Amino acid sequence: MDFSLVDSRIIITKYFSIMPVRFGGTLPQIIPLLGTIFHLPLKLILLFHSAGMLLFYFIFFALIIFRFKNFVFAFALLFYLTLLVSDDFYWIISEYQQGMAYLCLYGAWLMEKQKADSLIKHWWIHFLIILWIQFFYLLIVFPMVFMFCFLFLINEKRNLKSFSIFLAITIASFVIRYFVGKLDWYELEKIHSLSNIIHNLSHLSSSNSLKQFLNDLKFDYLWWLVIFIFTAIILLRKKQWMMSLVMSSASLIYLLVVLAFNPVADRFYIQNMFLPLAFIVALPFLFYFINQVKPKYGVMILVVIFSVRIGFIYAAHQKFTNRLNWYSSKIHQLRNGHDKFFFIPASTVPMDTLLMIWATPYETLLLSSLNSPDSTLVIKIEADNAEVKNDTAGIFPLWKPEDFPDEYFNLNRK
Repeated sequence: MDFSLVDSRIIITKYFSIMPVRFGGTLPQIIPLLGTIFHLPLKLILLFHSAGMLLFYFIFFALIIFRFKNFVFAFALLFYLTLLVSDDFYWIISEYQQGMAYLCLYGAWLMEKQKADSLIKHWWIHFLIILWIQFFYLLIVFPMVFMFCFLFLINEKRNLKSFSIFLAITIASFVIRYFVGKLDWYELEKIHSLSNIIHNLSHLSSSNSLKQFLNDLKFDYLWWLVIFIFTAIILLRKKQWMMSLVMSSASLIYLLVVLAFNPVADRFYIQNMFLPLAFIVALPFLFYFINQVKPKYGVMILVVIFSVRIGFIYAAHQKFTNRLNWYSSKIHQLRNGHDKFFFIPASTVPMDTLLMIWATPYETLLLSSLNSPDSTLVIKIEADNAEVKNDTAGIFPLWKPEDFPDEYFNLNRK
């Protein structure tokens, strides 16, 4: 979906696919951009971009664990990427996930030698970093505030002045991001969703998002629930009353915000927004428990947790494999004709298999061209077929068929 849109744009324009406001997500795009510039085969460009997303997170993990030697934030990133993940692994391009990687790196930097105490002297550096991270996704402000609370509570000095300045900077940067977001139509929709949270909370009991979450809590999210309860007990036994309160409150507030923010969202989409719940519980779990048990036991516990979660991620592939198979079969079926563009009414396709159809033109463009540019074709699925029947170029409003590089896509009609 989003991957196909981004790669199509990069290959066609030979430039970054910059999403307004969320410009920080362009770093992993260097790989497909270089692949296009150096005329690599389409298969390799897509393969390297997919592998590059995993490499992106590995680099952040390696920086945190080897440069800052910070076990807590390094593994908090891994918890974030696995503890609540199943469907969402197949949407790894999300800017929210990328922003959280930067947040973990920033947290490790702050934790090193208590750099938070230098805030008063260098507040503008922190302001720029916090503002940069907030531009990845609107709701990242919630895990960010929790991280500052966590760092404040584990610091024996507990510099209230620095903590207050951190919160003030976070609020100020959020306000800037909020108003800048209004300049883009897509971000404006997200902002409207945020403003509807209070209204949606009053109808939360009947929302699809809550029903789906409670259902997933029995299986997919069970590990998160167990670790959350276990961590709360550990904190209470250690008399870390405030940390227990902050962790519990942050989790509940964020959960309610997400459920009200997207009351009818697709599972893989809303799961992406649940992931900070793993980050919130991971920090105290790692700091107060794993960090204090014998290393061999800590390693064993982490291996079990990650092994089980990787199993969940693998098991989730089937629905996306089925989706890929449907597109491949449809492309093979239509390739025998002479046309390059096809319009299919949404009423004739299995929506439970396709999940979303907005990116179908980009997905079929890439999928059909893997073996040869001459095999390129484009499918557009529309609810109202007649509305776009004669608008061939409208499949890609920004480009005409001749704008597509013949090296990768041959869209000229036979």
